[in-house]
Amino acid sequence: MKTDWFKDWFESDEYLKVYSHRNLEDAKKLTATLFKKIDLPDNALVLDAACGNGRYSLLLSESGFRVVGFDLSKNLLLRAKENTSNNRENIFLFRADVRNLCFKVKFDLILLAFTSFGYFETDEENFKFTSAAFDFLKPGGYFVLDFFNPAYLEKHLVTYSEKNVSGLEIRERRKIENGKVIKTIEISGNGEVKKYEERVKLYSQNFIVNRMETIGYKIVDIFGNYEGNKFDGEKSERLIIIAQK
Repeated sequence: MKTDWFKDWFESDEYLKVYSHRNLEDAKKLTATLFKKIDLPDNALVLDAACGNGRYSLLLSESGFRVVGFDLSKNLLLRAKENTSNNRENIFLFRADVRNLCFKVKFDLILLAFTSFGYFETDEENFKFTSAAFDFLKPGGYFVLDFFNPAYLEKHLVTYSEKNVSGLEIRERRKIENGKVIKTIEISGNGEVKKYEERVKLYSQNFIVNRMETIGYKIVDIFGNYEGNKFDGEKSERLIIIAQK
């Protein structure tokens, strides 16, 4: 079992093709919802954690905020720099592991979006950034966690799917094992077959909320999709938590 599966997968050229359906529109919906639910000062300083190809960094900077973004993947950071090239004066991007960070500045908002959570083997590792983020926030600052809803996922798990993207045949197999959702991705194209894996721990709403409250956060809101509808433990696809220091 490869515990650092995310290094190969997020560094690959195929990653963004597999998740091409997660586009800028999703990010626009979530940011619009957040702006309705939280009050950020003008020229707020925002941390886009595990920023990927920079969707949220771009939108946040276009809204007038100063943005710091980081990701472990060099490939995704290069895409992020390309995607945000017109807003570079408001965005600083760098490479880092979510488990090993230190900032001298304090943020008004920290965003951990698109299930960038639960990748590691232990609870201590998985919640290390959540704990550190509390110290990175200004008093009254917000932390937003966008995760899948494990109860919904377990009930609606699609064990096999396939699709063609940009001439690539993508076959995905999913299972739940030892408290994790495990997805194997097989990609065929250009005369070769590549295989990758995702392993994400299933954390319930109560478990996450209890850990966050133990850290010191105040839970402000919990909603179940990017449009901001109320969270339903059985019906909501997402688990999106707004917490405040």
